[in-house]
Amino acid sequence: MGDVYRARDPRLDRQVALKVIPSRLARDPERRERFPREARMVSSLNHPNICTIHEIGSDGGLDYICFEYIEGKTLATLLEGSLLSFEQLLDLAIPLADALAYAHHKGIVHRDLKPANIMVSERGPKILDFGLAKALGVFGEAAHEADTSLTGAGLVMGTLAYMSPEQALGRTVDERSDIFSLGAVLYEMVTGKPAFTGRVPTEVIDALLHEDPVPLARLRPELPPRLSLVVERAVLAYEARFGEMAAGLRRVLDQTSEEDVLTGWLALVAVRPRDEIAELLKSNSSTTPRPPPAKSNHAVVAVLPLLNATGDPARDDLGAGVADVLFSTLAQVPGVTMVSREATLAHGSRQQPIESVARALGADLVVDGVVRKSGDTARVTLSLLRPGSKLIAWTHTYEAAFGDMFTLQNEAAIALSEALRVTLTPEQRRRIERTPTTNAEALADYAQGRTFLDRRDLPGNIEHSVSLLQSATRKDPRFASAHAALGQAYWARFRESHDEKWADKAQLETTESLRLDPEDAGARHALAVVLDGRGRKAEAIEELKKAISLQADNDEAHGLLGRILCDEGRRDEGVAELRWAVTLRPNYWAHHYALGVAQFEGGRYPEAAAAFRRVTELQPDSARGLLMLGTTQHAGGDSAAAIETYRRALAVAPDPSIHTNMGVALTAMGRLAEAAHAFEEAARLAPRSPIKQRNLGDIYQRLGNAARARKAYERAAALCLDELRTNPSDARVLSYLAVYEAKVGRHQSAARHAGEALTLGGQIADVVYQAAVVHSLAGHFDDSLAALRQALALGYSRQLASEDEDLLGLRGRTDFQALIAESSKTPVKGGGT
Repeated sequence: MGDVYRARDPRLDRQVALKVIPSRLARDPERRERFPREARMVSSLNHPNICTIHEIGSDGGLDYICFEYIEGKTLATLLEGSLLSFEQLLDLAIPLADALAYAHHKGIVHRDLKPANIMVSERGPKILDFGLAKALGVFGEAAHEADTSLTGAGLVMGTLAYMSPEQALGRTVDERSDIFSLGAVLYEMVTGKPAFTGRVPTEVIDALLHEDPVPLARLRPELPPRLSLVVERAVLAYEARFGEMAAGLRRVLDQTSEEDVLTGWLALVAVRPRDEIAELLKSNSSTTPRPPPAKSNHAVVAVLPLLNATGDPARDDLGAGVADVLFSTLAQVPGVTMVSREATLAHGSRQQPIESVARALGADLVVDGVVRKSGDTARVTLSLLRPGSKLIAWTHTYEAAFGDMFTLQNEAAIALSEALRVTLTPEQRRRIERTPTTNAEALADYAQGRTFLDRRDLPGNIEHSVSLLQSATRKDPRFASAHAALGQAYWARFRESHDEKWADKAQLETTESLRLDPEDAGARHALAVVLDGRGRKAEAIEELKKAISLQADNDEAHGLLGRILCDEGRRDEGVAELRWAVTLRPNYWAHHYALGVAQFEGGRYPEAAAAFRRVTELQPDSARGLLMLGTTQHAGGDSAAAIETYRRALAVAPDPSIHTNMGVALTAMGRLAEAAHAFEEAARLAPRSPIKQRNLGDIYQRLGNAARARKAYERAAALCLDELRTNPSDARVLSYLAVYEAKVGRHQSAARHAGEALTLGGQIADVVYQAAVVHSLAGHFDDSLAALRQALALGYSRQLASEDEDLLGLRGRTDFQALIAESSKTPVKGGGT
């Protein structure tokens, strides 16, 4: 790109390197205008391993760049001698990778990295001409011009030999193109031979696009396998290319990291035949990987929705089908806990770093992938990512005709199971390899239906999903997975419309799925969700127990079972199941949250507070943990601390429940005007919440506005009736309805509903407490005191009971005061949440 002179800067009396830009490049007006702007951007780089630009300018029609002068040799010259030692390799490779990472962070890509563009001096390596190929507009020219610098046998085409495949094809490049080039440079540093060779440019391009270099272990068997892993992973196809070069090279220095050796071995499995891996490992037996410690035998895995790179949005079903089979397969593998598909949907856009996605999902490993179309063939590339280590633990590409997608999916699922170092039993392999349907059209409808169901947040998608899944079950009535998915789609329609007919259909389809395949744990879990939502909790419990007997590592089944058992008053059993869920997926905030709620409702405040604090650690940008931590503080008698915690929560998100609980705490401190404002804001944000209307009524009553209070209570009761049309057996809603009716003087109806609530949920402290309120509002103080005694024994909050204006008629009684004083149990959920 020009002639370079050694020169002297007379102003600072220093030697510099002066590059004069050829006139053929300088004649283009657009290029001359762009060059100084982009060269200034490159000059902003300040890294010890990047050559510094001192100045750019023009003189007498000649454009020039003034660089720092480096005394040394180019890497190309250095490589003409003997092979570099292991120590020399890393002394050069790590600084080069650091320099690339620094420039990429600044948004600058080199585009022409090669040994001739790297100077080596006593102070280490320095990369020359960073980003100037783009600044000068000559990107790619070396690939098309004749090059007479061909040397020796196995000739190599200068710059072309270090270009990434996407660059050689003239496509848009990014930082991964530099990673490829650095990998090619490191390969030559290790072996003394270029990674990609050819007699003519076409042969070099063909090698870049279709061939892997000779494995490093064959050429330098004395070097650690870790080094081979990092270098060879850099020159893979774009999607599988290893991007964390500096971190990977530093791990090469850590000879004690068994897990990194294992990770490297898994990655090597994906890109080399097994006989070559065995040869590589045999070449250095001192670093042969051993199995990880026992604690690593269990993994939490999330399968992200696969990216559709086919160019055809209608082919989203390919990715959905593969993800569905991967999820179903891995869920059957012992020692693997799968994150539910529903939980991963929010992360399909890839807008967050993989570390953030893993943290949000509580996952140890993340499966990511891309689906591409090539003629009549589908190509799927999958990667197993280990977020904490910055390494891709495994990757592979599969191809199949569109009509044979299930074979492709099965092969990928079994290979991924093996990558997780899990041994499948013959029965498990049989289930995995079993074709769910022989009808290709039914399978296509199913995959498309799942695609729409996965994006149920978009208008019309649920209806499209129902139609496609109905078609799949018509085309193959014995397609169990399609019946199960149709049941989920019907349940989604029910949740959207509250029309009971969809709940009936959901239960029927899920039951039919289980008739066809009784060993489908996922379908049993789905049926339990429907049964629980319809108030049939005993049946839901049985289905969840069956699901867990089939998949002991299903954390979400344990979690749902724990929540239902707690609702049924079987708190100790429920807490035990919730602890199992936490054990199986310890970094998932929702399990800690559910455990905290269960402990809170049982009056175990220290345990509840610990669980909610863990939620805030796992989800610092979420207000849920802070909300419940504040509720725990208030229920324990520290209203001032609760208000401060609620303020922190509101700074994160304006959630209506936070405003509600803030109002409860402010009311307890006598700050009624502030409380009214908080309750009004809660009702505005959640206009269909009965409890928000009830709290409005309570504060208006205390402020002396009886008309507004009655209107709020009537609204609360109406909203409860709406909810009971969906689930008439919801004990909590029945108990709240009874309170709202009592507040407007409908005491007979209130007593009936309170009695029904006690029949359904007589072991739930909150339900029993609402019965005490109903009796108190009716003037039946002895009955109220008896119910209150039972509620406190079940764990209801002594603090909340002592503050409740609805028990005002009891406060003057000595037996009430004695009961509050003697009750050492701490509180449960009150009206706030």
